Amino acid sequence: MRVAAIDVGQGDATLVVAPTGEAALIDAGPCGVGASAVREALANMGVASLDAMIVTHYHEDHFGGVPEVMGLLSGKGAVYDRGEPVRDPESPRFPLYESSAAGRRVALRPGDALRVGDVRLEAVAVGGLLPDGTEVDLGLPADENAASVAVLIRYGGFAMLVAADITGGGGNDPYGTPDVETPLAPFVGNIDVLRVAHHGSNTSTNRAFLEAVRPEAAIISVGDGNDHFHPHSSVIERLLEFGAEVFQTEKGWLSVDGPSVADGDIVIEVSSDGRYEIM
Repeated sequence: MRVAAIDVGQGDATLVVAPTGEAALIDAGPCGVGASAVREALANMGVASLDAMIVTHYHEDHFGGVPEVMGLLSGKGAVYDRGEPVRDPESPRFPLYESSAAGRRVALRPGDALRVGDVRLEAVAVGGLLPDGTEVDLGLPADENAASVAVLIRYGGFAMLVAADITGGGGNDPYGTPDVETPLAPFVGNIDVLRVAHHGSNTSTNRAFLEAVRPEAAIISVGDGNDHFHPHSSVIERLLEFGAEVFQTEKGWLSVDGPSVADGDIVIEVSSDGRYEIM
């Protein structure tokens, strides 16, 4: 299996390619990037069509590029998201996503699993709901980041969590966030790689979560000169403290030593026995 954390600047896009060639795309970065960086990454990975797409939540830096790659979705493929409610006032481009995916959208429930060849993709959090029925209070109005779909990827003995923008109770008052991470952690368990939530924001990647999942490696998708000062130094320091090797697509506002900055896509190659290499 190969997984690519695609460099889409300040956004998120993750490509999963099974050993037999089936492929799924989790998010597609902001508007304009689907037609450039995402399509280029698919071509570099030898992917001519997608068997599934997952949209983790309704912020443009995650769904904006989806209409630009919709033509690559196979005839039997679907676009999986959390369904209703769909309208986030921060995302005026949502109607374009809605129209481009019309008739192809499938609402995920926590615990739903997709098969992409021999690879299993499980939705372990959807809209604040967890597989055992636990419902995290996302506030009023609901925190859009906290409502993200978190996807657990399994292949052989390898496990990777794509955490989207789920929150962990971080943030400064009055902008604190719901804690989805702590109750989610038992459903994730020990993992090899963490696709760090919310671009390394201090709203996420809390200590209790890291104590439970113990990633060996962490990948942060972040853009240079972003308006949010991602990644936050406290997140980097926690990841390093827990022994994770940290990789970033771009430098962003990195201010501490330790992470490797790719200035491009980050690719993970995984063998059937669970061994992996990050390039």
